[in-house]
Amino acid sequence: MRGSLPVENAGSVPLCLFVEPYGEDFWLEPGEVVTVSPISDGTDVQFAVTVAAELMSVWLFENGDPNRVVSESQVLDTSGTPLECGHQRYARRIPGPFLQRGVKPDGALNR
Repeated sequence: MRGSLPVENAGSVPLCLFVEPYGEDFWLEPGEVVTVSPISDGTDVQFAVTVAAELMSVWLFENGDPNRVVSESQVLDTSGTPLECGHQRYARRIPGPFLQRGVKPDGALNR
């Protein structure tokens, strides 16, 4: 599939995959593989990936232009079936070192 990003959780704990710009979350169990792609087959995309402890964030940009965010994307399982936002979320807490320690990034709201 052109313009797609395979993502595999090669770790031993669940991985939270965020697909931006809407922050859709997909929880991958160890060994699980999915593919992130634009919905439109003709869109040439570049991916920007950020990884933290048990967390991965993916942005899609049309033609690699950071001002042209692709807002219509999909996450597919290995059989090509689109997954819904919240895939395997259950009652999990969003991971990440700053959340685990209770430290908030600069400018974060107090909640």
